[in-house]
Amino acid sequence: MAARLPLWGKLIYGTGAGGWSLVDRAMITYLYAFYITSPVEGVDALMPPMLFGIIMFFGRIVDALADPIIARYSDNLKNKRGRRLPFMMGGGIIYVAVFLALFYPPVSSNSPWNSFYLLVLLALYFTLFTTYVTPYLALLPELSRTNRDRVDLSTSKALFTLAGNAIALVGGGFLMGWLGYHQALWMLAVIALILLYLPSLIREKDYAVSSPSTLNLIDAVKTTLSNRSFLIYLVGNNAFWFGFNIITLNLVLYVTVLLGLTEGDTDLFMAAAFVVAALFFPLINLLCKKWGLKNSMLLTLALFALVLPPIYFFGQPVGGLDPEIFAYLVLGAAGVPLAGLFIIPDAILAAVSDLELKLSGQNREGMYFGTQGFLLKINLGVSTLVSSGLLQIFGEPLGIRLTGPVAGFFILVGLLIFLGYPEKEVIRFRKENIVDEEI
Repeated sequence: MAARLPLWGKLIYGTGAGGWSLVDRAMITYLYAFYITSPVEGVDALMPPMLFGIIMFFGRIVDALADPIIARYSDNLKNKRGRRLPFMMGGGIIYVAVFLALFYPPVSSNSPWNSFYLLVLLALYFTLFTTYVTPYLALLPELSRTNRDRVDLSTSKALFTLAGNAIALVGGGFLMGWLGYHQALWMLAVIALILLYLPSLIREKDYAVSSPSTLNLIDAVKTTLSNRSFLIYLVGNNAFWFGFNIITLNLVLYVTVLLGLTEGDTDLFMAAAFVVAALFFPLINLLCKKWGLKNSMLLTLALFALVLPPIYFFGQPVGGLDPEIFAYLVLGAAGVPLAGLFIIPDAILAAVSDLELKLSGQNREGMYFGTQGFLLKINLGVSTLVSSGLLQIFGEPLGIRLTGPVAGFFILVGLLIFLGYPEKEVIRFRKENIVDEEI
């Protein structure tokens, strides 16, 4: 029987999320503004917003196709180091290298070469992202055998995800003002590499409860999609991410266009959300264990649906408040459900993947995260098109203001769908079929 992962192992596991969230948040936040406005002095805008959205959508399609393929090979891998770590350790350094290359286009002006360059590199970037992240996420249910341990691992992942995002957004803005644009990106890359490779200290086979799967790709996907609980979770969670991605894409534009500040000021507003989120991590951890994952997720979705629409009023004196103070209050309030976002979904998906034993009798956690990733990446690509389309059609500032209400609407849809999640059925199956210390 595999040993129970100790506290240091739970903490080390979380560092991997810090590494890829740092890189991905920096890419999502800075790449959009880099190509449509070019913050580098003396460099023209490299392409119109809609073209960037189309290229990003193509990259998400490639990423989506890679998810189930990587998941299948990870589930079936026979390696002395386990099923997950070989993928993570093999792809990490190339992933970071491609991230840096994205910010070095071949031409310093609007040119077809830049479009082709971005198209190819984004496809490679997202494939490498999947090569690390899908096996990493699949480790969570394998390294834990109780819901409490899963919530703890999700919390560790959440803490380092928050740290990675904070380093990218808060630290990134500071580093850009201190070192310069590209030098700051190199510094972020070095930090990310360290975080990405720390999980290699965990001896996967000592703690993971798993054995290689034997299903081929088509059968693996079909069996996964026959899990009703997984489908309900999947649709609700994707509706939520559709709205949230619209917000993250426009963070810099909220600050620079609506509030009239500099890009470097973005870190201050994000700090408000991150500090509040960090303060609420212990409460979310407790709620998940005492109140249940479903109720905690519904609360998170409801709060987001309420908090995001007021973004429409950014830059205006609401209730006599200074526009900057109002923005701080809204983003700070968003930190409460943000804490839930970082913790709850992974713990739910880990629980849902237990039902695979009833469907195929095999451990295929990777395919659950891979299938989720497949649909999520398409989702993110479409949300990028919606975001850039709002800006292209309505222009500034209306196209940016509308992102708040639009995001809130999609998250509300996610809440309504997730009401049907059969949590009692999932818990009952685990109690009846899986040896567990406690639920």
